[in-house]
This record gives sequence, C-alpha cells and structure tokens, in this order.
Amino acid sequence: MSEAKEIVLFDLPSKGRCAAWTPNPWKTRLILNYKHIPYTTYWLEYPDVEPHLKSLGIPPNPPEAGILSDYSVPTIRLPDGTCIMDSKKIAAALEERYPDPPLHLDAPELAKAEDLLGGVLRALATTLLPKVPRTLLNESSRVYFNETREQRFGMPMEQLEREKGGEENWVAARPVVEQIGEFLRAKGGPFILGKEVSYADFYLIGALHFFKRMGEGVYERFVEMAPELGKLYEASKELLVKDD
Repeated sequence: MSEAKEIVLFDLPSKGRCAAWTPNPWKTRLILNYKHIPYTTYWLEYPDVEPHLKSLGIPPNPPEAGILSDYSVPTIRLPDGTCIMDSKKIAAALEERYPDPPLHLDAPELAKAEDLLGGVLRALATTLLPKVPRTLLNESSRVYFNETREQRFGMPMEQLEREKGGEENWVAARPVVEQIGEFLRAKGGPFILGKEVSYADFYLIGALHFFKRMGEGVYERFVEMAPELGKLYEASKELLVKDD
C-alpha cells in the first residue's frame, strides 16, 4: 500500500450496503469517531484477512493473546506505516497519540464491561453465530465462515442453530444481561461512567450495533431484558454515523 495521509482501518464488509458490523472492529472505529481522527476503511473479506495483513509484514497474534486466528481485524495502519493488530493494543496506541477526549483506559469498569459482555456472548454463541452468514456476509466470507465454524463446532451452522441455538440460551443469558443493565444504572447512565463516554462503553455499543445489523429481533430482545442498553445505544447514535 502507498503511504497514507490518514489512518487506515482494516475491517470486514457486509453484504448489501457495505458498512461495519463486527463488534471488535467497531471498538476501534468508535475510538476514531469519538476522537474525530481522520481515517479510511480498507475492506477485507474473511479469506483475505490473513494474506493481506501478512503481506504488510505484520507478525501473527501471539498464542497468549487468546485470539482464535493468527491474523484478525481490527488492524490499523498509521500514517507513518506502523501497523497495529488487536483492539486492545490499538486503543492504547491511539490514546497515546490522540489523548483528547480521553478513553479512561484505566477505569476499573473496563474489565467489568469486558467480562459481562463475554458472559453474554458465550451464553448465546450457538444462537448468534449461525445468523452471521445468513444476514451479514458476502459470498466468499459466508463460505469461509461456515467452513471454519463447522470445524470449530463439529457441525454445520444450520445444525448448530437447530440443535443448540434454542430458547434456553436466552434464558441463560438473561441474568448477565440484567447485570449489564444494573451496571449502566450504577452511575446514572446513559454511559457506564454516567454522562462521560469511555472505552468500556465501546464494548457494549459495538455489540449492540452488531445485534442491530443482524436483525431477526436480536437487538430488541436485549433491550427488552435491559432497557438501559437501548438508552446507551440511542445516546451513542452520533458515534455510529461513520460506518464505512
């Protein structure tokens, strides 16, 4: 790639109008939007992520990072050519270079937001994952997603949804979603720290937008369980405008 004057954000496209949908890249995109940092998006279909990022000389994710793929998005390329992969590393780098407005990366609420959201996504994995190729992905990414997740779960996505994607998953997720609602109420909302935006919010906002893009009533089910999530999403609409 030629020298860029803006940050380049590598992200996954969606079918239909090409716009951001996946939660982890949204965490980075929300930082860029919140801090008004100029950037462009370079779209990579799932099977193109590894070869393209590898071609930029980026080392693979280390095993201790706990990331399932050697190469992943979000990845950014800074104007000086430096490439950074992994949303946490990107957040730290952007906060160092662009400190205002602050992300409050040292707030204890950040770890709690990550933990609570992780609990929800684990409970609903077999409900939500089969919807992704059906509702969001272009053909090459759809094939890749189905094949790799079939290897991971030992069955096709359709079977996974049919056999393990039932209502019991929503029942298991409800207590954790309600805890998130309590978490958002603790300092008065609509954000986790009250009136001030922080990086902890971006975990939840990115996930909520993912649910919204997915359709099939998923977002509405979350808001029904914790109305505070709807308030957070509505308060964040301006940060979601730039999505391509």
